[in-house]
Amino acid sequence: MKKSKKNELRYNEDDKRTLLEDILDFVKVFVISAIVILLFVNFVAHPVRVDGESMYPTLKDGEFGFTNVGGVLLNGVERGDIVVVTMEEEGQKTHWVKRVIGLPGETVSCVNDVVYINGKVLDETKYIDPDYRQSWIDKIGYFNQVENSDVGDNKRNYNPENENRVIDFKEVTLGDDEYFVMGDNRPKSKDSRYVGPVKKSQIFAKKMLVLLPISDIGVKD
Repeated sequence: MKKSKKNELRYNEDDKRTLLEDILDFVKVFVISAIVILLFVNFVAHPVRVDGESMYPTLKDGEFGFTNVGGVLLNGVERGDIVVVTMEEEGQKTHWVKRVIGLPGETVSCVNDVVYINGKVLDETKYIDPDYRQSWIDKIGYFNQVENSDVGDNKRNYNPENENRVIDFKEVTLGDDEYFVMGDNRPKSKDSRYVGPVKKSQIFAKKMLVLLPISDIGVKD
């Protein structure tokens, strides 16, 4: 009596596994890998591409790398940290890469283009090269100040005789859950000087490991 044909599909005579078993194993590996990647991206590190010149020369336009999500959860946020901030622009969420300047409860101000924290001059020489800062002042006359919103062709109250083109940004006292962030390249940065403080919940990650281009590889903080 002939043996009934086996309905299992096999790759060859020596293969003891069915095609279906291999497919299921592949699906399991794929699902587990996807979960690991999602956990890594959302709780350990998150890929970031620098878009624009607001953090130049610390971070350059087009640089790609990973930022530390877990660092915010484990170590909190400190002054001077490079952070990734979740913002909403025109109904869409975007990520800004900025530096923490002011902490909860502090008063941040600008007097004659100099940043003050609680009335004391903020030393930023650790992350802003004084020569680079001076190059902007020599070029456009300021570094930390902001454009005067009352100046422009479409401003009714603009009087060129008594209005300055740039002014010190408004003093702000931060709430218990607020941070003041700015880009290192102040004349090219849209930040808390224009949009106000950010909440702790908006700070997504901190620091950045640049991987590309290879010439810039390294941790930026």
